Amino acid sequence: MSHLDKEKKVLEKGKIVFETSEVIATNVYKVSPEMKERFDRLAEERIKQAREEALPKIRERYEQRVNEIRLQQQPKADDKGRI
Repeated sequence: MSHLDKEKKVLEKGKIVFETSEVIATNVYKVSPEMKERFDRLAEERIKQAREEALPKIRERYEQRVNEIRLQQQPKADDKGRI
């Protein structure tokens, strides 16, 4: 397949996507201000909990990686104990 054929094929695909685009619709529900406030509070609590759970794991992985880098950077001794 020549370079021009590939370009034509790409252009045709672009046209097809553009010509056959569809409208996306979704249902919208009314929420009272009290419910919205409740949902916002729940979302904040979930984010806070996720951060509290994630931070120790991130620190642990960071410390492991730092230790790996230190081990890689140390000069290696040969069989007779020389560096």
